[in-house]
Parts: sequence; structure tokens; C-alpha cells
Amino acid sequence: MANQLYAPTGNPAAGTLGSSQQIRSEFDAVEDGFDILNVSHFLVVFDDFNIAASRSFVAPFNGSITLLEWVIDANNSTTDTIMTVEIEGSLVTMPALTQATADTAGNIETSVPSAANTYTDGERIEIITDGGGDSVMPGSVMVYCARTA
Repeated sequence: MANQLYAPTGNPAAGTLGSSQQIRSEFDAVEDGFDILNVSHFLVVFDDFNIAASRSFVAPFNGSITLLEWVIDANNSTTDTIMTVEIEGSLVTMPALTQATADTAGNIETSVPSAANTYTDGERIEIITDGGGDSVMPGSVMVYCARTA
């Protein structure tokens, strides 16, 4: 039965001999399904990104940050607001995450870390905003993390 983790191809057909390539392909599809289970995401909510502040969570497993998505729930009307991420006080290397002055409610910014993004179980992951603007700008950050051995 097909689902979001695995859709069987029907190869090899029941009661027949299959080629090793067909079987390897089927195992690859099963492995891809398990890879989905290795990614977790954490939602970090801010009442106001335009106040210099930070929010943290404790890493529940060894892993790496693979993607950040930042959405604002109100217009940013005064100045650019910048967000950074740290693991145990060390800055994660990634393209800048900036909500520009004219960005409106619902705007989403994304960033893929390129280095210094691995952590171990129990380490503190911190999302930091510079509080660049004056208007109240609530929103949230989705932090995607991949498990490692």
C-alpha cells in the first residue's frame, strides 16, 4: 500500500524471479522513505522580532540544521530586521536572513546553512533577532534538523 514514505512498484511481480536491479531499486525506495523520518522540525515563536531578543531550544538528538524558514505576521515598516542562529554560542554560517523594511505580513525568508551547523544531543540552539525595527512584528521560525549518528 502506497503512503508518503513508500510506494511499492510491484517489481518483481509476485511469484516470479526478479532481477537484482529491480530489487535494489525497491530497497532504494524503502531507504528514501526512512530518510524522511530522519528530519525533524522545531517551531520557534517570537512575539516581536523588532525587539532585540532570542529564543532557544535544546537539541533532542545529534544532528545538523538543514534549513530555516522565517515568516512574519505583520508588516515590517521601519527598518530591516536581521536574524542569526547560534549553537552553544557559535554562529551558524548561512546566508543572511533579513526581513526588509517593505516586507508585508506573510513574507517568508529562507536560508540553508553552509557550515558550523552541526550539534550534539543536549546542546542549546538559539535564534537571535537584532530588533531592527520599531513596529511590533510577531512571527515564527521553522528550524529543520537532520539526525546524524
